[in-house]
Amino acid sequence: MSQSSNPVALSVQQRAYIALYALRLGIASRVDILARHQLTEADIQAHQAGWEALQAQHADRNRPMPRPETNRRRLVSHCQS
Repeated sequence: MSQSSNPVALSVQQRAYIALYALRLGIASRVDILARHQLTEADIQAHQAGWEALQAQHADRNRPMPRPETNRRRLVSHCQS
């Protein structure tokens, strides 16, 4: 399906985020990725901070959550020694 037949156009921010993922993966040259997503260097620069913040939030969500019972056992065993 070509992009022109897609009834929902992506915003510059959405295209920039997709391009930043592609750049991170190294799937093509920077010039090719920007051309494919119809972006300029200025578009990438304008949205890079937001994309990095999104990556940081995603990384935080994927960290294992501490289990209260595990922490409690550690605390009790530490206090008994």
